[in-house]
Amino acid sequence: MNKRPTYHLLVSALVFLLSSCDKTIHVYPKETEALILLELNTDRTAPRYYKEVTYDHNGDHEETELETNLSDTYTPDERLSMRLVTELYKLDSPEDRIDKGTLVTRRIVTVDRLMEAPQDTLQFKVPEGFYRALTWADYSLKDNPDDWHFKTEKLDAVQADVDHKPRDNHHKNSAAGSCNFSVDFDPGKSNGPVILSETRATPATDHVVPVHLERAVGRFRLWATDLEDFLNSGNRIEDLRIQIIYKQYVSAGYNVDTETPNRFVQMQTMETTPTTVPGDGSLLLAYDYVLASSDKEDRVLVDVFVYDEDKELNHYQNITIPLWRNRETVVKGPFLTRKIGSGDIGIDDDFDDEIVVEIPD
Repeated sequence: MNKRPTYHLLVSALVFLLSSCDKTIHVYPKETEALILLELNTDRTAPRYYKEVTYDHNGDHEETELETNLSDTYTPDERLSMRLVTELYKLDSPEDRIDKGTLVTRRIVTVDRLMEAPQDTLQFKVPEGFYRALTWADYSLKDNPDDWHFKTEKLDAVQADVDHKPRDNHHKNSAAGSCNFSVDFDPGKSNGPVILSETRATPATDHVVPVHLERAVGRFRLWATDLEDFLNSGNRIEDLRIQIIYKQYVSAGYNVDTETPNRFVQMQTMETTPTTVPGDGSLLLAYDYVLASSDKEDRVLVDVFVYDEDKELNHYQNITIPLWRNRETVVKGPFLTRKIGSGDIGIDDDFDDEIVVEIPD
């Protein structure tokens, strides 16, 4: 009996089985989650100048566009840390607002108050889909992630604590930013995050998704131009107390998702003392930070009252201050010696301008 054909059949079958096993080894299961490295970048550069508003002895004013040079910097108090609050949402489409999406996770970190960008990198693993990362930055007590000046229970409804009066108004500073990205495991895709902007989709290098934050506020400084006349009348700077009254509405809440103020309060009051006497004869009466829109000019209306302890020395009312996000407005005038307005708290009868307040949905 010839056994050679049987031998060849056995060898052929063995080769076929080995070949089949080799192919099976290279078939991997489809990935279900992608690594995301969310890089938080808060811009600590000083705001650039926006406008100069000059008031005269009659209560009239002129507005001038300023060169976009950097304004003065400041150093936060050593008692504080920089706090970054991040929320990651999954959305049905990149155009959706987060109230139509699902909160995936929320992280809060604190870093040194002087740390430059990137301040931190957060790691996530997420399945396929569209995502939006929102981040809010502010100051908190050192190494303490709890709310301090801003209440951040939800980042589309950040609220300023209007009853909290920081020792230094610079500590009202804040920043906000967001980033859209997608994850797709279809064949031919990158299997990693893709950063989505209005005009393009860019694969994220090394899975890094950057969130860039800039100030959510506009800053103004109020300068008195009549210091010499004030001193010649026998007054002292050291005895002064300045009261700023925001008339009508002023922003007190912010939506990081839409990058717009979304809460407003009436008749907010701030008290301070003069802080600087520069060599040009002017005096910095007050400064403040106001939550501002990202794509348009906002305006606030204020009264300035000057006190020596409890005695009123002067008032200058109905000062209109234009604001732009992440910019500084310079306001100058004879606020120490020239009385403008009735002195009543409220809208004066001789105020003819119109202030329109839009409250987004």
